[in-house]
Amino acid sequence: MGYWVVFLGGPRAAELMRYSDPPGHPECMTAALSLCPHLAIGRHRRARADRPGAGIIPPGSHGDKPDRYLLGITRDYRTRFIPEHGFTVYLPAPFKTVRTYVYGPDGRIRPATDTR
Repeated sequence: MGYWVVFLGGPRAAELMRYSDPPGHPECMTAALSLCPHLAIGRHRRARADRPGAGIIPPGSHGDKPDRYLLGITRDYRTRFIPEHGFTVYLPAPFKTVRTYVYGPDGRIRPATDTR
C-alpha cells in the first residue's frame, strides 16, 4: 500500500484507536469521502442487514452514523482477532495527522478546519 496508511471512522474509534475496518491507501480513503454515498451524504443510511453485500456490524457497535469522520494517517498497525465474536479489529500506531470531516448545512461531508 505504501509508506502511509489511513484509518477512517468516527470520533469514538479514533479515541479508542480501534477500528472494525482495515486501513486504506490515503488517496483512496480521501476519495471515498466524496464517492461513497454512505459517507458523503449525512442522511444516507446503511443497507438493511438482509440485503446482499450489506456487510456486518461488529459486535458492540450500535450502527449509528457519527456526526463527523476522522481520517487518521499512520505508518503502522496491528490486528487482533477476537475469537468469541469471530471478528478482527485493527489497532493503528499513533496518527501523524488527523483530518476531520463534518456534514455541512447541505448534508454533504466537507473538511473541517481542525486538523492536527
